[in-house]
Amino acid sequence: MISWLKGEIVHIWQISTKKGVVLNVGGVGYEIQLLPKYIMKAEVSNKIELWIHQIDREDGTNLYGFIKINQRDLFREIISVNGIGPQIGMAILEDFEVTQLVNAIENKESNLLTKTQGIGNRIAERLIVELRNKLHRFIDNNETSHNYKKDIEPNQFSKYIDEIYLILNSLGYLDNEIKDSIEILTINEKEISLLLNSLSAEEKARLMDKHLKEILMKLSEKST
Repeated sequence: MISWLKGEIVHIWQISTKKGVVLNVGGVGYEIQLLPKYIMKAEVSNKIELWIHQIDREDGTNLYGFIKINQRDLFREIISVNGIGPQIGMAILEDFEVTQLVNAIENKESNLLTKTQGIGNRIAERLIVELRNKLHRFIDNNETSHNYKKDIEPNQFSKYIDEIYLILNSLGYLDNEIKDSIEILTINEKEISLLLNSLSAEEKARLMDKHLKEILMKLSEKST
């Protein structure tokens, strides 16, 4: 069983919504799926260390890599729930930090879990029922429930992205198309968040028009 790998990134790949790297470890190339939010780190790094979860099936072996060991271990807990596969596990950990996810489950906040694409009410409730009170080792005791609430409260950036999402959805674009296209914004979340805090309503509207034009151009290029 492969548990940890350190090596040189020789290739970054994407198949549909799955993203990952080929890692050269001692002359052997390991194909590993990563959380999309870490692809940018992979693009600027020559070497990377990953905690690995390995799944062996009849059609082959799949490797899932995580920067932190607690992400890997929480991923294992998520996919232990009946009916929840690795892609749902990756989607959840893409949207939540470990402490945020654990608190959402412990506090039975299914409305937060269903914000992740592919997570409906049934899956959210199953996660809560099967994992609640089993994840104490993932909780940072220095973080209070109050601080957690503050962290997950919708900010200007998330509202801004939600509005763009709704506009694109109303234009007939599919969820996966929208998610891929708005990555040009989400990778610059900190910068855009700071900008939004300093803009008037009129200036925000102009910024949204600019971003929508960029996204629509990207979508039109993909369709040709």
